[in-house]
Order: sequence, then C-alpha cells, then structure tokens
Amino acid sequence: MLLRPILSCFVLAGTALVAPAQNLELDVQGGSLPGTMVLTVYPGPPAELVLVVPSAVPGPTPLAPFDPNDPRQLDIGIDLLGLAWPGLAGLDGRTVIPVSFPAAPALQDVALYLQAVTFQFGVTVLDRISNPNQVRFGIAGTFRDRFVSFSNDRAFATVLPRSDRRWMVAGGARGQLLAQLATATTEIYDPRLDAFTAGPLLTTARSLHTQTALPNGTHLLTGGVNTTNDPQASCEIYDPVADSFVPVASMGTPRTGHTATLLPNGKVLVTGGIQAMPVTPTQLQPIREIVATTELYDPATNTWAPGPNLGTPRAGHIAITRPDGRVLFAGGISWDSNILFGWLPAVRRSCDLYDPVANTFAPAPQMAVARSLIDAVDLGGGKWLLAGGINGITIIPFNPGNPTASAEIYDAIANTWTTVGPMATARGNQKGWPIGNGRFLLAGGANGSILSPTALSSTEIFSTATNTFSAGPPLSTSRAGAAAFLTPSGQLQLFGGASTGATISNTTEWYFF
Repeated sequence: MLLRPILSCFVLAGTALVAPAQNLELDVQGGSLPGTMVLTVYPGPPAELVLVVPSAVPGPTPLAPFDPNDPRQLDIGIDLLGLAWPGLAGLDGRTVIPVSFPAAPALQDVALYLQAVTFQFGVTVLDRISNPNQVRFGIAGTFRDRFVSFSNDRAFATVLPRSDRRWMVAGGARGQLLAQLATATTEIYDPRLDAFTAGPLLTTARSLHTQTALPNGTHLLTGGVNTTNDPQASCEIYDPVADSFVPVASMGTPRTGHTATLLPNGKVLVTGGIQAMPVTPTQLQPIREIVATTELYDPATNTWAPGPNLGTPRAGHIAITRPDGRVLFAGGISWDSNILFGWLPAVRRSCDLYDPVANTFAPAPQMAVARSLIDAVDLGGGKWLLAGGINGITIIPFNPGNPTASAEIYDAIANTWTTVGPMATARGNQKGWPIGNGRFLLAGGANGSILSPTALSSTEIFSTATNTFSAGPPLSTSRAGAAAFLTPSGQLQLFGGASTGATISNTTEWYFF
C-alpha cells in the first residue's frame, strides 16, 4: 500500500492522541480543459504542511489498516495517492495549490475526488481531515449535458445554495407562461454523486416567484403563481443551515412577474407584478391586472409596509441596483387607459429610479427600445447590458408580443442609455453571465410570442471591446425560462426551462469557462 510509507515519514513518537484543533475546509475551483484547477485549504497556522489527495473513486478508505491508532476514514480512495499535491499555509492561514490540466478530451466527464489532510506529531499520523470535494472535467468554452436530470420538469424555478456544498432547485412549473402548473417540490443536486435527491417542500407551490438573499444568510421567496395559476401574496424563507422553509408575513397584494430587491438598509423592495390571471375576454386580460404598487419587507420585524407607487404599472420589468444604492426599474409589460376599448396593452421604454433614503420614485432616462422579460447583465464598472426582451403587444391587431434583437447599455454613473449592436436572433427569457476578458454569454431564451414561444438552443457572446455580438457555443438543448447557478467549482449550471415543442425540460447542463 502507498499510504503507509508516505504517511509514516511524518510520524514521531508520542504518548497520547492529539485531537484536531479545528475544522479543515477544502475548496476546489476549476474543471475546464485546458485550464487550471485551484485547490484552497483553510484555516491553518502559517507554514503548516497540507497534503491534498486525489482519487478516481469516492472511497471511503479506513485509516486503521495504515495507522492502528486512527479509527477515522478518508472519504475518497487512495488509488492516486502518489500524485498528491503538498502545500504550505501562508500568513493568512490559507494553502493555495494550482494544478494545470491540458486540452485532453479523454478527461471529459471524468470525476476527480479530493480531500486535504494535515499532520500531527502524536500517536496518529494525520491531524485534521477536510471535507471531501470533487471536480468533473469539460472542454473549455462549451456546454455539456451529462444526462443528469431531476424528477419534476420545471421552468421559472429558482436555485438556492445550501450549507453542505450542495444546491437546490426550488419550485417552478410545467405549462405555459400564462398557464402555469406550479410545484412545491425541491430537488437537491449533489456534485459528489452527480445526481438529484428530493429536498424539503416549499410551504406552498410557486413559480415565477422571486428569491432574494438576505444579510443573515437566509433567502426570501415572494409571490409567484400557485397550483391554480393564480398570483399569490404568500412568502417564505429558506434557512440553509436548518434546511427548511418557513412561512413569513404575506404581502398586501398577490404578485407574479414582480421584482424583489435587497436595499442597503436590509429591507426588501417588491415592485409591480400581475395580481390576477383572468383569461376572458382574451388571453391578454392578465395584462390589465398589472399593478404599479410596491411594498417593503423588514426581516427584523417580519412585516410588510406599503411603498410609493411606480410611475406606471410594470410586470416582467428589470431591476438594477446602482453603485449609489438607488435602484433603476426599466421597461416591463404594462397597460394604458383607452376611451374606445377601456385599456390597451403596452411594453414600456420608460424607467423609474428609486431612492431608498427618501423612499421615493423619480422618472429616469428611458430606453431606446421597449423591452420586458429579460435579466440585466452586469458588465461591471456601473454598466449593465439589456439585450432582447418581449415588446410589441397589441390587441388590435392582436399580437401577444414578440421579442426584439436590439440591445443597449445602461451607465449608472452617467445615468444614460447607449445603443449597441443587435443580437443575431431576437430572444426573451434568456440567461446571461460573464465569461472573462470583457465578454458575456447570452444563452437560449425564446422567440415567437408570449403565448407561443419557440425555445432556442443558440447563444451569443457580447464583447465590451466592440459593443457587438458574435455566435457562441450551442446549448445541448433549447431552453427558455431556465434556472441558473454558478457552482462552487466554477461552472455555470442550467436547470430545465421550456424546450422543443413547448415542452418543459427536466434536464441540466454545464458551461465550462
């Protein structure tokens, strides 16, 4: 066995077992081919010797055969012990070990299991043993479907981090945008097993809800549609330590398609949304139920208070928290009063700027193009990219809304909008994230109309150097309204969403940076 000779060189005589002084954490970042995997072990005294052991198998490996005084076990195998990476803790108590990997397609989907150990000079050889961790490899700059699916197909779900290095997809629904079949189920992705297991139930089924990270580490879920596709006022909090959902005070108004923004004072501002889902006389009738009202949630007192009204009703709008703490609300689906027809649907170019100190809204510069149902992509430096989105909703002639390919950038410092090059494909309900070197990837989404969307598998890359888009790597399947999560190991994982033929997917895939 390799373990005994490697460990025995660290053994000195002792008379008593020395218990580990503190926990040992192992973080792993990487997995792209080619690329660098970064192993970070902490905490520890400066110059402490650390050994990170890799394995191709998850273990476990009892330590007693190699050290009779040690009843513990490693959570990995020892088949690759000869490749273990040593390191010394720095002055900050962190040991950082970079490991480079070449462009080796044969390593794609291969799992590498890792665990860190330190040493003591007592009866046992090993002192502290870290949490197990793992990485799975993929080709850089591509999407990869490893055929890891969850049980309930869902779109418009959210993803919640947990305290055990796993993450959980929560809620979401089957059906269409205006005919949701929401679920209260959650499913937990375990990166060690590369599989999903059932998680705790939400207090109520919800889809098209919001999720806001609170300063105390919990997450507030607000509104969304329920099992009968009706907007709801109920709210709940997820506690990742207790791994449970608990109901909290309800909003004053049912809402779906709203926003929920954490303010500098720790309160959460909820704005707009649809308060009811009537389906007559046309399928666009829910637009008339879009509200301009807002509410403020105080986590310290578990209470809601009315906030000032938006300048116009908005749903599916965009919220941008500026560096100065003020919040810009842009675009969204809305409606206008009309003498002949009572009301007419609209998509807004207008924007409202919220001041959390004064608790007031003021008009802000409007966009060049009306748009809704997209996320703003943070470009850094106080700038955000808004690309695509639904516009053009009309009753006469009947048009349930089509996406645009246009794009523009909001500069919070200058408080201005600048039009940039359009996308090759009009899309809404896509996901976007940075991929490095001033580039940002927009993936999937849908064209067609709100009532009849066509999910896309194409992606586009925006460059801040040229302010233009170019073709990106294709998704493994078309996705609109997917959930997304940046994993601790540094990949972007996509969950579900609408797919080909308007079906809802239960598949996942990863983007390797």
